[in-house]
Amino acid sequence: MTTVSPRPDRSALPHGTAVRRQVAGDLMDAEPRPATLARCHALIIGVEGVITDTARIHAATWQRACDTFLRQLRHLPLPTRPFDPDLDFRRFFQGRTPAEGVQAFLTARGIPPPGGEGIWAQDSDTVRRLTALEDRLFDEYLRRHGVPVWPDSLRLAGAMRRHAVPVAAVSASHRSRALLATAGIQHRFDTVVDGDDRERWHRSSGPDPAPLRQAAGRLRATPLRTAVVVAAPTWVTAARRGGFGTVFGLDRAGRTDHAVELYERGADHVVRGLTELLPSA
Repeated sequence: MTTVSPRPDRSALPHGTAVRRQVAGDLMDAEPRPATLARCHALIIGVEGVITDTARIHAATWQRACDTFLRQLRHLPLPTRPFDPDLDFRRFFQGRTPAEGVQAFLTARGIPPPGGEGIWAQDSDTVRRLTALEDRLFDEYLRRHGVPVWPDSLRLAGAMRRHAVPVAAVSASHRSRALLATAGIQHRFDTVVDGDDRERWHRSSGPDPAPLRQAAGRLRATPLRTAVVVAAPTWVTAARRGGFGTVFGLDRAGRTDHAVELYERGADHVVRGLTELLPSA
């Protein structure tokens, strides 16, 4: 298993945005270079934001879909501030299925379901319409521009497989397997687990480690001896709940508020690019 420096307790970073950001920056600067992954038994890589650059596209398309919906509510005495493509997307949609994200977003905004009582059902007409609209907007982008891929993810996957370490790609989205195939890179991974596999998951409340565990099982590895690299804080929580041995958070944009959240959720290390994790030749 990969040997890493002892994980400091980041569950109690100081309060106050400025202080917490400074602490996160100091943690990233002070950490030794993450140890090689070559001795772990398996590696799981998140799709959105790690393999594909589709997280920013989803953030933009969810912004358009949700703002269209919110404009229709202006006659109601509700806070209808615009969708924040950074904070709202990370809080409600990353690491969740689209329907779960819409449900969480509408609930957090205090928007009542039809009839004004109860909770939003994931199969309600409103949730279905919003997910269908976002799907359509996302598909339109891909038809015009193709699937953007981060090259360092392919370098890391290739290097690990050359070291006889199998690699899985994991996502909660039902379309990730098709996206990887469209980009012509599905064969770069030993297995892919996405939302189409969810009937095999044993659902739990909160961030669900089931897809990560399923991926580790397909790679014939135990979670404790499997490393996980993800960009969404929700996935970090899921990996911790799943008992995975080493969890790396990825903060490509170098946003210290994002790094803070990754650390608070339990990341062992936060890196700004996957070249930092390449095993020695």
